[in-house]
Amino acid sequence: MGVAGAVGTAGCGFRGGDTTGNGRRDTGDAPSRRFRVRDDGFEVAVDGGGFDPLSVRGVNLGMAKPGRFPGEAAITRAEYDRWLGMMGELNVNVVRVYTVHPPGFYRALAAYNRSHAEPIYVLHGNWIGEETLREAGDASSLSDAFDRSMRQVVDAVHGATTIEPEPGYASGTYDADVSDAVLGYVAGIEWPPAVVRETNRATDATGHDGEYLTAPDAPPFEAWLAARLDDAVAYEAREYGAQRPAAFTNWVTTDPLDHPYEPFVDEDSVSVDPDAIAATDAYDAGTFAAYHVYPYYPPLLNETPAYAEYVDHRGEPNSYAGYLNDLVGVTDHPLLVAEFGIPSSRGIAQRDVHGRDQGRHTETEQGEILAAMYADIREADTAGGIVFSWHDEWFKRTWNLAPFSDPNRRPYWSNVQTPEQRFGLLSFDPAGAVPLDGSPEAWADATAATPERDPVRIGDGADASRELTGLRVTSDAASLSIRVELADLDGGVDWSETNYLLALGLTDPDDRVLPYGVDASAPADFVVRLGGPEASRVTVFPRYDAFAYEYGAGAGLDLDAYRDPEPGAFTPLRMVINRGYTVPETGERVPFESVETGRLRYGNGNPESPEFDSLADVHVSPSTDAIELRLPWQLLNVADPSRRRRLGDFWTEGIDAYETFEAIGVAAASYAPDDAGGTAAQLDAETNFTHAIPGVEGSRLRPLQFAPPTWDQPGYTERLKESGRIVGDAFGRYANRE
Repeated sequence: MGVAGAVGTAGCGFRGGDTTGNGRRDTGDAPSRRFRVRDDGFEVAVDGGGFDPLSVRGVNLGMAKPGRFPGEAAITRAEYDRWLGMMGELNVNVVRVYTVHPPGFYRALAAYNRSHAEPIYVLHGNWIGEETLREAGDASSLSDAFDRSMRQVVDAVHGATTIEPEPGYASGTYDADVSDAVLGYVAGIEWPPAVVRETNRATDATGHDGEYLTAPDAPPFEAWLAARLDDAVAYEAREYGAQRPAAFTNWVTTDPLDHPYEPFVDEDSVSVDPDAIAATDAYDAGTFAAYHVYPYYPPLLNETPAYAEYVDHRGEPNSYAGYLNDLVGVTDHPLLVAEFGIPSSRGIAQRDVHGRDQGRHTETEQGEILAAMYADIREADTAGGIVFSWHDEWFKRTWNLAPFSDPNRRPYWSNVQTPEQRFGLLSFDPAGAVPLDGSPEAWADATAATPERDPVRIGDGADASRELTGLRVTSDAASLSIRVELADLDGGVDWSETNYLLALGLTDPDDRVLPYGVDASAPADFVVRLGGPEASRVTVFPRYDAFAYEYGAGAGLDLDAYRDPEPGAFTPLRMVINRGYTVPETGERVPFESVETGRLRYGNGNPESPEFDSLADVHVSPSTDAIELRLPWQLLNVADPSRRRRLGDFWTEGIDAYETFEAIGVAAASYAPDDAGGTAAQLDAETNFTHAIPGVEGSRLRPLQFAPPTWDQPGYTERLKESGRIVGDAFGRYANRE
């Protein structure tokens, strides 16, 4: 464990070797640093000099990567080296970690800081699981375990411990001393209100009078936190002769403000006030407030008029800036926004009154919003902000989509529908994904079919765009991809003359009457209509609509019509973003809200293209006479593509009764639309399709069978998103002012 009697703050190097005359280990040219907080934020002193201000330009770094849960601690030294180098190039000066990482992280950080004049500092936390807290109820029953975890953090950053293997935690020999880069500690997690209430109810002791931290009038929960921080600070002072700032994690839900417009009781039922805890004269490093603040939740951020109407430093309405202004105003300690973020996901989970929604942003939009939020944070006179997060995290779930995927297999595939998986500045792109830019070479190994019959020609000048020459189907860890090849697009598609229909079947269904007035049936669970940028969507056979099953009652749907659909019925694919609530201060009822997530967006999906649109679903390529389509797995009710498992008959067996599928049936057809709604014009033929692949038997559209590959570990490549570059530029502008 700790090395008793060490004097000062150890340098950024490896343990062992000689010591200097004052007892400090010789670490070569590594500087000695001291850290503290004062009214304006963090300060650092180097090699005994005076203190200079340090404004935080940070990123949060989790411990997961594709194919691994965070508890597997599988990030390698090479990955840490590469990522820290990228962070430095983006003007990041602080990386926050939530728990002890593998030894490779500390070795990589030590190496980075030895070779760079501008170091990357660390804010280090200790992890305590939310379920552990909820099961305990009274947090004070976890004091011993909490203290052990914080002492382990202290020993790890000083390179002075060996952690034995334990499931769910990092382990190994911690021999890299990075203590001269540790800006401070941020303990714990976002505290569940029920745990705060139970601790306050069950614990008689109030206040804390410690050597380094005091909380004389604090309620039991804040007194408990003060004691935990006091123990950690005392341990580092005793074992290593060092101290640095320490705080606990907090969030909007447990802030000290009153929020009368908050509709959900638990989101404003109890406070955890960082100002209840203060540093003693013995604790020169000091304490601070650390908050996670996002713009779209809780609803109080949208519903409070003072926030929604607040005018920011740009002269624009900005609820996020309004809330920060209030929070800083009631907080005496320097305030760090320890998490802020926006995801670049295809799906969406919450709305923000000013458009900073939880999802449905391109990577460029993500970066622009993050840069604006960081400006809000700095203009509010905070100690800085830390972006959540450095990289995308495939293991995450989002409240509105969690029931539709296998929780034991989430890290093994990329769910672009789920906002929680797409907060990163660094993307993990699935290996083998087609670029969705029209290039034919990417489809060389796809499962393919050609038409069995000649097309029906109408003679209206659009016959070439309706003549199908090939159908190709492939997949990757994120999507099913389809390429429809045409005789001649000659500059594009006249959507008033030509539409396309794709029929997809996963459940081995019977033939079903197809929508849009086509005189045909197919074994289809999903139907895609391509009718141009404003009129393309995926629809689902009503009985296989997971949204209706899970949220239909709240949405006011006629569930009988979904259990026993009419022939030819296909329904839009939707995603819930709000189950409805009443604003207590006004009595206004905010209704249930959903979005049509089956609507398809046209664009170029190749990150290498200057026209790249990270939300593109469809690409029309006149130069190669092709239309390409990328459909996220969850859009098709696939619960685990790595094992070819889908949602089953949930109406009878429940949402988690997964079933294995062997193949996906894919058929493509073209037709002449009779109106803007895509209804097919009638033809003097067996069907009113003008062409089909593989073909039509009587009035039945026959599919190509595509068997997606399975995998144990997903292949992927790293890519810095455009949002990373934009955030790096924003950090650079603020760095130049400091």
